[in-house]
Amino acid sequence: MVQSCPHANSCLTCPMFITTAEFLPQHREQRQQTLQIISSAEARGQKRLVEMNRQVADNLEKIITSLEDDGQSDTGEAAADAS
Repeated sequence: MVQSCPHANSCLTCPMFITTAEFLPQHREQRQQTLQIISSAEARGQKRLVEMNRQVADNLEKIITSLEDDGQSDTGEAAADAS
């Protein structure tokens, strides 16, 4: 189920968040955009922005790795408890 949410990236740390390999392209794209934000923020000395987005990037990495490593278990879903 895809829904909009006023809380940016909160799903990435929610223990109830479940995703599937179907969304790997979106997760990878979000990771790439987040890494670009980090790079730009570092260049501007925006430490808090870097810190916040590093957590997002780390959570996305865990989700992506979990989905890739799982090979999509019998249910075709991987719990993405990235917290």
